Amino acid sequence: MYGLQANDICKSYRVKNKDIAVNKHIYLNIEPGNLVWIYGNSGAGKSTFLNILTGIDDADSGNINWGGNILTDMNANTRAEFRLNSCGLIFQFFELIKSQTVYDNAALPLKIQKKSKTEIRNIVFPLFELFDLQALTAKKPNELSGGERQRVSIVRALAVSPLYLIADEITSSLDIKHSHQVYQYLRTYIQKKQGIGIFVSHDPVIGSYADKVYKMEEGFLTEKVNDDVFD
Repeated sequence: MYGLQANDICKSYRVKNKDIAVNKHIYLNIEPGNLVWIYGNSGAGKSTFLNILTGIDDADSGNINWGGNILTDMNANTRAEFRLNSCGLIFQFFELIKSQTVYDNAALPLKIQKKSKTEIRNIVFPLFELFDLQALTAKKPNELSGGERQRVSIVRALAVSPLYLIADEITSSLDIKHSHQVYQYLRTYIQKKQGIGIFVSHDPVIGSYADKVYKMEEGFLTEKVNDDVFD
């Protein structure tokens, strides 16, 4: 019921009067409870595909179906509402707001949902403790390390208890210990929630937690056996 289907996704950009194909006839069918790892070289089309999966960008053709929610049939406002209520997005360009504290950054989506102050505290403080951020809640993003900022972004994404997690290089600034901690927690979360996680990453640690592995190469997406990823 809550699976993901991507059907014949194609995307090109016009560059200097030439069409550059970034995603080429991509098909993806993921059952609930799965954490999916997508890897590939820079420029292969991974981030573009994530943007299409979440409705941030439009495909030239094909459709995306998240458990009956067909993004390609939605207008921009409906897509934004779907992302807010159903998706936890952890993207490299979704930066923390520099003028706000760690607490306020993590609480932002809950404030948009008009949660009460008590509800927000009861949601975000256990997450801060889980990801070793409880001592940093009053700090501003520029006072944090890269790894700490990434963990705040993870807390912000989890705050709305999303059914779907979509992440781009979620552990690029984390040490191995925290990478394992993050992936172990998120895999358990996805399984208990019977949701879906789509993670783009160059971090080999994710291989211990991924249920399905795909390689993006020159715009094509191909399923791989986990053990063969780095052969």
